[in-house]
Amino acid sequence: MNNPNAMIEILEVSYANGARGIEVIPTGKILEAARMMIERYDDYRIIGSTYPGENPKIDALINSGANLIFVHGMISDNRGVNLIKIIDEISSSGVIPGIATHNPIPTIKFCMKNSLNVKIFLIPFNAKGFLMGNQEELEHIVDNVKDFHFIGMKTLATGIIKPEIAFEYIIKHNICALTIGMINNQQAAESTSIALKALMKKQKKSKIN
Repeated sequence: MNNPNAMIEILEVSYANGARGIEVIPTGKILEAARMMIERYDDYRIIGSTYPGENPKIDALINSGANLIFVHGMISDNRGVNLIKIIDEISSSGVIPGIATHNPIPTIKFCMKNSLNVKIFLIPFNAKGFLMGNQEELEHIVDNVKDFHFIGMKTLATGIIKPEIAFEYIIKHNICALTIGMINNQQAAESTSIALKALMKKQKKSKIN
């Protein structure tokens, strides 16, 4: 987390295999690495999640070029005043606010019931149901709530699921994008290329239908 050059190497491999952005939490040197990628590639994008501490570091994300910022799950899953305050702070900065959640069903329902100013959720979504709560219920929400967008995280369930199986599951549902954890070049190349092929397959099917 404190070696931007090592992170750049992985991000470069990921980019070469089709990734065009990164989702970051502002800690360590990851923002430095992300800014270096933006300087190198015009089509590279940064999205972020707030820092879960007292200072959410929204300014650091905005100054790095993030145009979508999720409230961190440790804040959003408390579903309290702090959540609404941070959403308002992100929105007032001219950046799209979103919600990251580790407890997706009650948090999504809370946001919808209270008409919070968010239209996009970063949620755990994988074939094993890892961190999804009631898997069938979350699938139903994702596939039938049309006014919101859903980005999948924990798609490999911390490495339990093989990428081919993981992403074939993803494309059966209304997931518009993915964030994938990776710690070496091999993972970056494999996961990115397989995920991209799956998403392109989904897009092709959507056009046919």
